[in-house]
Amino acid sequence: MEIINLDAVRQEPIQGYTSKGDQPKWQLGGRWYKADHMGYEALAEVLISRLLKLSNVPGFAEYEPVLIRYRGKEIPGCVSKNFRGKDEMLVPFERLHRAYKGRGLAAVLGGIDEVQERIRYTADFIEQTTGLTEVGKYLTLLLELDSFFLNEDRHTNNLAVIRNEKTKEFRLCPIFDNGLALLADLNDYPLDKDLYDCIRRVRAKPFDCDFDVQAEAAEKLYGMQLKFSFSEKEASRELEFVKELYGEKIYRRVEQVLFEQMRKYRVYF
Repeated sequence: MEIINLDAVRQEPIQGYTSKGDQPKWQLGGRWYKADHMGYEALAEVLISRLLKLSNVPGFAEYEPVLIRYRGKEIPGCVSKNFRGKDEMLVPFERLHRAYKGRGLAAVLGGIDEVQERIRYTADFIEQTTGLTEVGKYLTLLLELDSFFLNEDRHTNNLAVIRNEKTKEFRLCPIFDNGLALLADLNDYPLDKDLYDCIRRVRAKPFDCDFDVQAEAAEKLYGMQLKFSFSEKEASRELEFVKELYGEKIYRRVEQVLFEQMRKYRVYF
């Protein structure tokens, strides 16, 4: 496992988009480093990217575990390659909607009563402004993944497209930013609390607070998208790195969450 000292590297400014706080981030040599902030966010990023390799998901950021040395501390973290190419920039749905409509997307969605119509509005807006196709299927896949992994931070600034500033062309963004999944926030979901109670308390975004309601609404519009191809044994194997960085207790907690979600969402296997 990589160990890196980031004392001499400027920390990226916190954007303030997330509803729960931001992981400290650094960019160095075309790679992004992120440190744990509220629990085991890096664990979630690494594990989810490994499991996505055992799925039909076409594009996603790949993360590896790393130990970050910063200001006298050693912090578990993760590292990934920058998925933006030359002249490309990340454009969140929220910013894009504000640029074209004069209002943020989240505010507009709040005025639409039906979950299905919120999803349809978002997909249609992105297609009309970017020229992209099958945005509805892309959103459905994201919502299915968020349901399975209990990602509670998919707000409208964590939905994005990538724009080439020279050609003005857009492309769909790879799946990224799954740090607040799998009950990673130990402030809200402490290890000594009942697992099933913690799972019940997780709230979804951005179209409804219930994961299943928004995923099923999207599937009615665009069809089911997600397919996994891993077993419990394979999932446990992908979790082995956790013991070195986080210890047995967190390993068992995450394994139990994963097995429970596999039981609940057999339809994705």
